[in-house]
Amino acid sequence: MKSLILTLTLIGLLVGCTKETPIDPTEPTPPVDTATHIIELGKGGLLRNGVSWNAIYSARYYATDFSRFNILAKLTESGYLHTFSIGDIKTIPGIYHFERSFLWNDNNGIPEALYFVVLDGDQLFNSYNVDSTRTNQFIEILRYDSVEHIVEGRFQTFLEGPNSWSFLPDSMAITEGKFHLKIQ
Repeated sequence: MKSLILTLTLIGLLVGCTKETPIDPTEPTPPVDTATHIIELGKGGLLRNGVSWNAIYSARYYATDFSRFNILAKLTESGYLHTFSIGDIKTIPGIYHFERSFLWNDNNGIPEALYFVVLDGDQLFNSYNVDSTRTNQFIEILRYDSVEHIVEGRFQTFLEGPNSWSFLPDSMAITEGKFHLKIQ
């Protein structure tokens, strides 16, 4: 009888345990007004788990390939460098869905999103990768000027990562992302 009560108690505890995950927006993204810019030139912005994250944004072409570029957003918080990157983005306007990043697919023309937390420039504390079980993850290129090398767009992704640090979340919802950058 004791083992039955213990078993039922353990099952009750396990059923009651839940892991907090970001809420996936169920509504479609609103249409974009293409007559005006969504953010001023040289800027980017996003919500990280629902809170505004005001990082410094930059964009760079791939070494010899001007048909693809990547975006970096960096911000130092409490001595840790937080970096969000989107790589392998086509310059052609349209909507592109993210794939989970692996060593062998970082140069295949399908965008990947990653997030890193680093201390002292070389101590990786955590990394987050695209949660492939979620939907509604995209980067949309709204405009690309091949003469001025200016790109504008928006994005949204959900990231997960193994985490053993109490000051970092287990997962991240990157929403309402937007950028208007000159590609270097």
